Amino acid sequence: MSDKSTEALIQNLLQVFPAWNAKLVRPFKESLHKEMSLETYYCLETIKHHREMTMSQLAGTLKVPKQQVTKLIDRLYEHHFIERRQDASDRRIIWIRLTSDACIYLNNYYKKNHDFLTYLDDQLTSQEIDRLNDAAATLKEILSKLD
Repeated sequence: MSDKSTEALIQNLLQVFPAWNAKLVRPFKESLHKEMSLETYYCLETIKHHREMTMSQLAGTLKVPKQQVTKLIDRLYEHHFIERRQDASDRRIIWIRLTSDACIYLNNYYKKNHDFLTYLDDQLTSQEIDRLNDAAATLKEILSKLD
């Protein structure tokens, strides 16, 4: 990559990060209505997507230390949102999955918390939402290649 391309990328990122946080991350956090942290929401959604994961897989997917995931899973377990089971062939491995309570909670959460979607619909045209979705998909694809 040329120096000009690198410099342009850095300038674009420095302009995008504050806007991304202010216009997407913050409103999404506010749509959670302080019911749960963004990290907890990511965790539940990640486990839901994968159906069942080991603690190490979850930590890797969330890009956080295993100790942090353990604390989060312990809290979710106390609220009956997580089931744990030991691996039959290696007792050190713990498999986790959502309980029916967690699935019901997430489904109800989607129904009652449309604030973020309403915010997007009020601010953007459907074409702009499609472009934002395409941009997010591109970012996801490219960021997955970085360590």
